[in-house]
Amino acid sequence: MQSTPEKILQAATLNTTLLAALHGLDASPSQLAQQLSYIADLKAQQSRLEKQVDALKKKTAAELKDHKRYNESTFRRFAHKASGRTERFNEKAAEEEKAYFDAIQAQKSAEDELGYVMQLLAEAEAKKEEYERDAKRHAELQRELDALYPSIFTGYTPEFPEEDERERACEEASARLQGVNQALEKERQVYDLVMKACGRLLDCKRLLLSANDMSHMDLWGGGTFASMAKRNVLEQATSCLQQVRMLTGQIRSIDPSLDLQALGAVDIDPGDIWSDVVFDNVFTDMDMHRRIQAARTQLERALQRGAQLMKEQQAKEKERIAELSRVSAELRERRTELQWSREDAFRRVVGGEEVGERVMPSVDGEDEAPPAYSRT
Repeated sequence: MQSTPEKILQAATLNTTLLAALHGLDASPSQLAQQLSYIADLKAQQSRLEKQVDALKKKTAAELKDHKRYNESTFRRFAHKASGRTERFNEKAAEEEKAYFDAIQAQKSAEDELGYVMQLLAEAEAKKEEYERDAKRHAELQRELDALYPSIFTGYTPEFPEEDERERACEEASARLQGVNQALEKERQVYDLVMKACGRLLDCKRLLLSANDMSHMDLWGGGTFASMAKRNVLEQATSCLQQVRMLTGQIRSIDPSLDLQALGAVDIDPGDIWSDVVFDNVFTDMDMHRRIQAARTQLERALQRGAQLMKEQQAKEKERIAELSRVSAELRERRTELQWSREDAFRRVVGGEEVGERVMPSVDGEDEAPPAYSRT
């Protein structure tokens, strides 16, 4: 029958191999937990937006019905004309048409936002699958490691107080590592969301520049075509800002301490179709031009704040990576100490048998810091 020291020596190589593989995947459980939280938030937003889009579709349909009922009613038109209230009829028709176009714009904006949330959700689901594979492998390695000493070192062992102490130290170091990994994943997630928001702001900047050029053309007699093109570009810019505000909401749910007000503090007014297109004149064109200039100024401030946030998040991420390196090294050391303590306990049980002195086993790469994280 194989002796206890022989069993220890036989298990040592496997134990070292498992510790090294386990260390390489220590981040996976916390990464998966953070990703699941992020996906749950996106799904909640998707559900809210789907309900909002459905409600807006119903509103658009109702506004179209009212619009047609009023504008296509020969009787109403004749009755107002006969009573000398043609101007009132035209005002009412304009109100109905404005309400209809406002409903269309609100519906399109909500649909664009829903589409963007679904895109983010698809990306997050793909990333979740990667984290799930790593977390599954991590759990398998942990089970293999735990199975090495199932009947001897489970829980409290008063005969070996040193082993109990090192087991607690190992568990505490593991908990600290999970905390740091989760904090690091949060910083990276915030950075990615800020980067997406800045990307949408840059898209908005490009659209506003185009709208500004069209506004100059409109001031010099561009006509209905220039006014309609300008309005279309401004509506696209408004949709971009809706996505920025949605992203800032996600960032705020992850880290409420961040000052994100400037990111979404851009007011783009696409204007009124009646004043800017139907009743287009130099005064409405000048007013719209001033509003575009004001939005561009606000947008520049938002981009500056976005760049500042990205710089701050990079600094936080760097600090977390340094902390992760320290805590990872500590956990490797605690695991090695625990392994040694358990092997030493076996030697003590042997009693008078000459076991011999051994050097404490080490984990490959124990003195090396984990590779630096580089964003591609």
